[in-house]
Amino acid sequence: MVDNLIILDNDDAILLKKVLAKNLYEKGLEQAKIAGILNLTQPMVSNYISSKVDISDNLKMYADKILTKIEGNANLYFQTSISFSKHCGEKYIADESEVLSEEKKEIIRDLTDAFYLLKGKDIGHLLPEVKINLVLSKKNPNTLLDIASFLNGIIMLDNKVSSINSIQFGKSKHLASLLLYLKSINKNINAIMNLKFDISLKNKGLSYSYLTQDYKIEDNCSFDILLHKGDFGIEPCSYVLGNSAKEVANKVLSLL
Repeated sequence: MVDNLIILDNDDAILLKKVLAKNLYEKGLEQAKIAGILNLTQPMVSNYISSKVDISDNLKMYADKILTKIEGNANLYFQTSISFSKHCGEKYIADESEVLSEEKKEIIRDLTDAFYLLKGKDIGHLLPEVKINLVLSKKNPNTLLDIASFLNGIIMLDNKVSSINSIQFGKSKHLASLLLYLKSINKNINAIMNLKFDISLKNKGLSYSYLTQDYKIEDNCSFDILLHKGDFGIEPCSYVLGNSAKEVANKVLSLL
């Protein structure tokens, strides 16, 4: 989840705390509670409340934003850090998996284009019991966080590809884990989509092979489709492979 991060120099940080202390006190909060919110001692809060404050419009804007969040019971953190560059202002902070590099942006574009190739197509006879999804990897993935998929899968309506929620990295663990394994054998495999297990898919002009029960393969995995016969509690499935998400989508369309 991406959060706001406000970075201020020391003087502005003190002024901001003074404004917040005065405003919170005027709203009826006790000094002890204000001290907890602003990470101050209670005597310092008392000093800030009685002081005269004159701040810039920019600091006032930050104060208003922070007060709104405090009133909404949001957690607030005031921390001291050491910086060797001037980078004051409003920033954003996020988990590493949420930071979009150029490669991740391209992955999102490819998955989006693939979805629109499939949107509105009737693929009812290819649907497994589980949700279908299409996942796409970075060229050199290290973990599941390097693999993107549609959050909650591809949404179907009357057997037709209808919509998607969002694209996120590190989700769809089964498909992402399988893709991570297949890429260790064949680096040209970057995308995979799950369909129902159907022997007739072998007659659709695409090359195929079988996965073992524990999802392993013995050869170089240069195939269009991998078939898995399932196991106890595991539904049989077919997996369409490709170099890109759009390539996988076009292979799925060829099966229609």
